[in-house]
Amino acid sequence: MTNTSTIRFQFTKGSEVRFLSHLDVLRAFERAVRRAGLPMAYSEGFSPRPIVSYSFPLPVGALSEAEYADYRLVEDWDPAFFLEHFNRYLPPGFQVVQAERLPEGSPALMSEINAALWKVTLPGVSPEDVEGRWQSLKAQDSFVVERQTKRGNRQVNLRPLLFGLPRIAQLEGAVEVHCLAAVGSEGNLRLEELGLLLGFNPAEAVITRLGQFKKVGSVYQAPLGNRGFTWTEQ
Repeated sequence: MTNTSTIRFQFTKGSEVRFLSHLDVLRAFERAVRRAGLPMAYSEGFSPRPIVSYSFPLPVGALSEAEYADYRLVEDWDPAFFLEHFNRYLPPGFQVVQAERLPEGSPALMSEINAALWKVTLPGVSPEDVEGRWQSLKAQDSFVVERQTKRGNRQVNLRPLLFGLPRIAQLEGAVEVHCLAAVGSEGNLRLEELGLLLGFNPAEAVITRLGQFKKVGSVYQAPLGNRGFTWTEQ
């Protein structure tokens, strides 16, 4: 009798594939799955598809240290073997860094994420510039912009979507800012909107997603492993 299992894994997206769209990323992983000969489980129906799910799409041009995916397999693979084997077939720029076998009945991946930690490297500004902008924002109840959606334009208050700035540090010729922000269907702060809030042009910044988390109050818990933290705005 065949044992099925679901492997959840964390992977990185490096500079070599920085400008791939989310759809291009999915296609690259589909090709790697075929080359690696992974024993994927398939959906039923007229056009069976591998049973996979990914975390929320990464904007084009952003790097990441923490993307996630769930793969349903028809064999019970050891997560360490999955990590080592699949990495051999991924194109340069992608790397699986962590994998776990999920217990049966685990929540869907996207339901496990509602916050992201971003690293934004800004050239030509000072920590005082960013700190001043943040303190001004904290004093405001709202920061309303017009957002274009498939259903037309609508007014969105961005202020509740930016949870905080746990790090503002001076680098040589730039400032590195860590931002905690909403992600997902219940609330999503786009990178261009983050630029509006903090006063920078995303095209001039290097932006990296450092983590994705389930935010409950002041606790942030990653969807894989024991990584998590508690952070309260000072």
